Amino acid sequence: MADDVVLAFPNPLAPVRHVRSTLMLGGLASLEAAGFLDAYAAVAPPDVRTTIQTSVAGMWIPIETAVAHYLACDRIGVSSDSAAKLGRGTFARTKGLLLGTAIGIAKTAGVTPWALVPHLQRFVQRGMDGGGVRALKLGPKEVQIDLVACPLLESHYFRGALRGLTTTLLELVCRKAYLHERGVDDPNTAISFRAQWV
Repeated sequence: MADDVVLAFPNPLAPVRHVRSTLMLGGLASLEAAGFLDAYAAVAPPDVRTTIQTSVAGMWIPIETAVAHYLACDRIGVSSDSAAKLGRGTFARTKGLLLGTAIGIAKTAGVTPWALVPHLQRFVQRGMDGGGVRALKLGPKEVQIDLVACPLLESHYFRGALRGLTTTLLELVCRKAYLHERGVDDPNTAISFRAQWV
């Protein structure tokens, strides 16, 4: 089946400049719930910890601070699968504020992931200022989701957490979703997932 564009990259496309504090606070809460907060505090720059912990929900955090936060998460040594589980926890903590539209769509009877996919850029923009999402239909229950212009992707932890968060988002409207990372030209600023569901 030929790739069909379900969602095109925004034009113009700007790199991520800020990250919503709600997302980062939800991530810290997930680290704490999993028993990693002390390990994080031992490796995160003090100014980064202070900026995030003293922020209020809905604030924009500069990208430099967000990148430093996620690189500190890398130093904890969490596996990609564990990061994905933590991303699921972050989704649970932030879904109301960041993904209100998705929750509304998911409550409609008979909705499938195809109802959410065209809104992915909007969901990303609620958590990040900049970046671009594209979605290509690969089959009846299969989509390629690409995120570009996102410096947070330098972090392996962030990549895993994003996989978990995206899986949980799709599972709002299906029984089970499976995401596999595909190769990209610049893994420091881009990621591509092949998503399938039942």
